[in-house]
Amino acid sequence: MIHARNTLDALIAGLRGRAPAGADWRAVIALANRTLLTPALFSSLAHAGQIQGLPQDVREYLRFVHDCNRERNLRLRAQLAEAVAALNRREIVPLLLKGAIPLFLSVPESVPSRMTSDLDLAVEPTEEATAQACLEELGYAPAASGRGLARRQDAGMLELRASHANGFGQPSLVESDGLRVKIPPAHSRALHWMVHDLLKEGDYWRGRIDLRHLHDLARLAESDDLDWRALQAAMSDRGARNALDTQLLALHHFFGIRIPTGCAQRPMVRFQHWRRVFTARHPFLGAPLRLAGNLAWGAWRFSHADSLARRGPLDLGCRVVRTLFYSRAKI
Repeated sequence: MIHARNTLDALIAGLRGRAPAGADWRAVIALANRTLLTPALFSSLAHAGQIQGLPQDVREYLRFVHDCNRERNLRLRAQLAEAVAALNRREIVPLLLKGAIPLFLSVPESVPSRMTSDLDLAVEPTEEATAQACLEELGYAPAASGRGLARRQDAGMLELRASHANGFGQPSLVESDGLRVKIPPAHSRALHWMVHDLLKEGDYWRGRIDLRHLHDLARLAESDDLDWRALQAAMSDRGARNALDTQLLALHHFFGIRIPTGCAQRPMVRFQHWRRVFTARHPFLGAPLRLAGNLAWGAWRFSHADSLARRGPLDLGCRVVRTLFYSRAKI
């Protein structure tokens, strides 16, 4: 239990550019690998001039993973440019989402260290069929999982979706190397991460933290002047605002990001923040809390998804297991 707490603290320190003294590096690397933060850990320590203070085997492993991820990101960047160019030829200017944004804005000499699982693009609803056909001409086909488009030779999948306004202003038109894309404002990007993790995937109720996305939010907050109060006002109801404030407390707790003083006033927000941090630091003692949250979220999810019940008991059972117990890269 103490080991898990110290491992998490050591990883957070490394992500903030401080080499943790006396860390169990095998455990720290295991947690970084699980949360998809190993390249970011190397990059943060190297940028802070702390990488040489690490044990040689640790330094070499982190550098190896970082360099492999860099090569993959270069391939993803080229894949993204090819897709954007094809869409532009059809007079479609895609909206970039999540990890596709820093890849597009980067140069090959300074490709981001973020681990990106796939490329997310959005187009106007009226353009979706044309964009789908355009990408199929490049050799893309629906993935076997039913999620996204894939080609055998690529480093990652491409996800195409219809764009929807979220009330935070119009995206900016960005041109680079003859390619045209739309980039959402920083507030929209922050809201997308929060709503996706806390509400769509249920992390608020389930007591989970997507540490990679939390790190993304911290870096976004450090580079852009985010108005957290405007984000709070954009949430649809009190429960959603509680979820956002819980995430803001996590941002402050782990990465020292300045947040509005009133975030911790409501008892529910303080409890949810304590529950998420406690289960992350003490996985064994926090297991009952995590299980209760999973069951509550699962019951709500399936009570609002009548179509799932029509897919047969085997499919329904598999979805129940994935929903309740599959944590992906979360802590």
